[in-house]
Amino acid sequence: MKIYNLIASSALAVTVLFSACTDDFDELNVNPNGATPENMAPAGVLASNMRKAFHEDRYEFWRGVVLHAERFSGQTAAGYNGNWWSPGDSYTYNEGWTSATWESYNTKSNNGYGGALFANSKLVLEFLKSNPDYTNAKEFEGIAKTIQAFQFLKLTDLFGDIPYSQHSDVENYPSPKFDKQKDVYAGLELVLRDVVENLLNNDTSIALMADSDLLYGGSVKQWQKFANALRLRMAMRQSTVDANTASSILAEVVKFPLPENNADNAGISRTTSTTDLQNQYWGFFSTWKGFNGEISYSWDSYNMTWGPGPGAFLPAYDIIEYMKGSNLYEGEVNAAGNLTTNINPLVGISDPRIDKFFMAPGGDAANAHKGMRPRELYVLDGGSIVSKNSHAVEGNALNYSWMHPSIWYDGGDWNPVSLDYAEVCLSLAEAVERNLVTYKQSSSDWLEAGLNASCERWGATNGSFSSDVVTRFNASTASDKLEILYVEKWISAYTVPHQAYASLRRTGSPRLSYLTKDLVLVGSYTEPDGSVTPNKQLNKYAKGSTDYALPASMRIPESEVSVNPNVPEASKDMSTKVWWAGGN
Repeated sequence: MKIYNLIASSALAVTVLFSACTDDFDELNVNPNGATPENMAPAGVLASNMRKAFHEDRYEFWRGVVLHAERFSGQTAAGYNGNWWSPGDSYTYNEGWTSATWESYNTKSNNGYGGALFANSKLVLEFLKSNPDYTNAKEFEGIAKTIQAFQFLKLTDLFGDIPYSQHSDVENYPSPKFDKQKDVYAGLELVLRDVVENLLNNDTSIALMADSDLLYGGSVKQWQKFANALRLRMAMRQSTVDANTASSILAEVVKFPLPENNADNAGISRTTSTTDLQNQYWGFFSTWKGFNGEISYSWDSYNMTWGPGPGAFLPAYDIIEYMKGSNLYEGEVNAAGNLTTNINPLVGISDPRIDKFFMAPGGDAANAHKGMRPRELYVLDGGSIVSKNSHAVEGNALNYSWMHPSIWYDGGDWNPVSLDYAEVCLSLAEAVERNLVTYKQSSSDWLEAGLNASCERWGATNGSFSSDVVTRFNASTASDKLEILYVEKWISAYTVPHQAYASLRRTGSPRLSYLTKDLVLVGSYTEPDGSVTPNKQLNKYAKGSTDYALPASMRIPESEVSVNPNVPEASKDMSTKVWWAGGN
């Protein structure tokens, strides 16, 4: 192992590490006697940045991904008996969790604004500017800017308006202004366009990064494809509010290489070492592993003797039912809806990925997959209103599907990705269908390619699934075609929560249970003092901080508001839409 230490700025010391082998990463530590912009090893610094951006440590993964993006995506749920997380947590603002997310990604204004990743990027870029003859200087610059852009995109897609133009310059801007998301997107497109068309526009390998490049082993062409795919992602985000600009960007994007298969997926393979690139989901399941008692089950050759710990989340009702091809009716989405209008465009089509995403209850393939309804506080049982987490059936985690063991088990063979070929194909399917761009093949062909790629990545037996979806797509109305694309893009983003949450907010699809108005239950209810109230009326779902609605964004935490007078008022509200979803 080789370790490189550096000072991020005069106010912030960070540690950057680089391993010639990804088998043995150590925890980051602080060392003020490290490299400077005049004396450093870009490969080692960028290796640290890759880990920070693409394989978040447990602390930030729990808070930024699981407690926010993943729950807000509508793909997970909580609130079973003994669970750490209550149904009311789902859409309720939590200062501790939110500030942890903001600061782990970004670092607040009065503490060396920018965080380790951005500080590291600044050092690399300053070094390369001072050493233009350094081997592969141009390519190193392109990779550094791509990682930096990826992190900025993650921030702005979660929070909306963010510091960008004055970011990472704590000496001149200790309390930076918040740029409009529209301007952030424009700035990132300029950066990434230069990366794709100039800095990484060659088919070479960087020998100095053969071991330290955790994504692509030093392949410049694959980094170029990834940077271009980020442009595609951003163009599709903004296409809802500015189709003309999106179309112009897409016309330039398709002139340069995009990911061509799953080998081009952006992700870091995890290891089994507990001090290394370990499975971030492991902590949720392994903590208090005897919590659900001694049980035995087997799924896809994973033989287990214990269930999820109290920190684990369960699959949400909606993703399970959409993947099962179930009938889903207006009345399940809105209390004023009916039970005859089907809102599932994929009804009758069973998705084979369901058995790779999830394990059926009890690990028994004879049991139908079952998801938990997010935010559900109470259930009606025989005329009585009962708290869900105390209900013998609905509150028992053993009666639900669980995340597939390959994902959460530390010995599992699943690897996380941040952008995959399936997303590229499904984005192109939408772009072609909406006449935003013409590229290689039809929208139905891109749809089929995306589903094939996703099934391949997950090891799911495709069978007739892809062709069945395409047949349905080709026979659908224009609006239903888009609905199919949106639902499939959301499903395919499972375990890529930032993408799933963004897709849901931009398209409004799929339609999830009770996001507009709560359902009121009426029945007898046992009060805390033991008395029984007949005909009690209680809200079935938790109202949260957004009046039942899906959070439109994460709000800027008070920890930042208290030290930065430039935080916009609108950014203090989870109901504020980001620009590409119709906000200002």
